[in-house]
Amino acid sequence: MHATTASAWQYARSAGSDGATLASTSGARTTSKASRTRTRRHVRRGLRRHAAFSLPQVTRDGIPRLHAKAAYVVDATSNRVLFQKNPEELYPIASLTKLMTALVFFQTGPQFDQVVEIAREDVKNSSRSHIRPREEITVRDLLHAALMASDNVATKALVRSCGVPTEEFVRRMNLLADSLGLTGARFVEPTGLSEQNVATAQAIAALLRTAASNPIVGSIMQKQTYTFASDRKLHRLVNTNRLLRSKWRITGGKTGFISEAGYCLATLVETPSGTEVTAVLLGAPSNRLRFAEARRLLDWTFRFGLPQSIAAPGED
Repeated sequence: MHATTASAWQYARSAGSDGATLASTSGARTTSKASRTRTRRHVRRGLRRHAAFSLPQVTRDGIPRLHAKAAYVVDATSNRVLFQKNPEELYPIASLTKLMTALVFFQTGPQFDQVVEIAREDVKNSSRSHIRPREEITVRDLLHAALMASDNVATKALVRSCGVPTEEFVRRMNLLADSLGLTGARFVEPTGLSEQNVATAQAIAALLRTAASNPIVGSIMQKQTYTFASDRKLHRLVNTNRLLRSKWRITGGKTGFISEAGYCLATLVETPSGTEVTAVLLGAPSNRLRFAEARRLLDWTFRFGLPQSIAAPGED
């Protein structure tokens, strides 16, 4: 990134820190020098732990400094890159995989009212889920669960319901990645649970825009909550993309996490003038930092990356 304008430099000097607040400590007087020494060491270790995860405001040139391994922001209308950090490095993408899964699933001509019985194989090694074996759920509701709640059980059931063997389904995922020009992107399974599902931040930005262009997928990704009933119980989904509850107009997005990938996020933001911005973060060290850094990056983009005629700052 080049050095920013004078206004960006002023922003760097004047804006406050978004890091953790370190509270002062006090307590009863210890009875021995050894106790006081242990207390001081404990406090110093605690302060270092907090400091390691504080969020630096900006570099000396006014550009956001991120803990995330990779970041990419692009004006999707003009295809102008606004920010990048390691945009062409391959990283595990966790449940961002489900964007590609949804695109291939739509190629199979799904019947959204079809009822699918959840199999034990869907639940096995699928991480946390409120969906249980033998529940009967429609394809429509499973698609919502996969995209909004990143539910792996729902994703496995969707793939199984379309009648395409998993091996062939994954082959189609890779073929579509190649046809979309997603250089380096490779998939070995459809949920994102494998660290061998990899892509670049740049490729994920293009994948998200393609997925959001599907009106059904785009509509689902914009929903904050969704409620549905299986044959056994009521389910209430909350979208994992917290930016839906922010000052920006979010028109699409997906989160992802496995330990090998860290915390990932891809999101689409529409400016008041209708310009669309795509932002991707890969490998953030915590859920808190994933969204804090995304907000920092979007704030910077709207203030300095976009012409002010199309980017009016919002208020939380």
